Amino acid sequence: MKSTPPAPADSLDALYKGYHGWLLVWLRRRLECPQHAADMAQDTFVRVLATGRYVAPREPRAFLATVARRLLIDRGRRHKLEQAYREALALHVEHLEQAPSPEQVMAALQALEQIDRALSKMAPRVRQAFVLRHLEGLPHAEIAERLQVSTKSVQSYLVQALLLCHAAAQDCL
Repeated sequence: MKSTPPAPADSLDALYKGYHGWLLVWLRRRLECPQHAADMAQDTFVRVLATGRYVAPREPRAFLATVARRLLIDRGRRHKLEQAYREALALHVEHLEQAPSPEQVMAALQALEQIDRALSKMAPRVRQAFVLRHLEGLPHAEIAERLQVSTKSVQSYLVQALLLCHAAAQDCL
């Protein structure tokens, strides 16, 4: 059986007509997907076309195989990068769904500013009782023990603190 002589590749058109079929078969063996092979064959010729001035290669098959191999390497790198991105995104999806909206963040910041203004107007013991109750979650009896006052005094401090917070909120409206 005679092998067919290689087609001349003096122009890009001649290279495409003479070797596109061969390149397609070569890529199908490597990619095991005819659609990906067809895309990669086109990408190979686009890459050759994008170089600007065409110079006929001495070994057109080796030349096309080299260009295609480099594209396959780029494709593999891109695939790994996309996979890593998808995995990282999947890890953060849970947190993204639970994340507050920008409006909720803004509302929380405004509330904190109001509380800060109210805290700055409170007497030291009132402020301390408020912080121990609402930030540290201590019960009235433990706050009373720490401040060395009665639980009735703690209740009074907390009422004063809440009234000042309410007044600060009203000032903002």
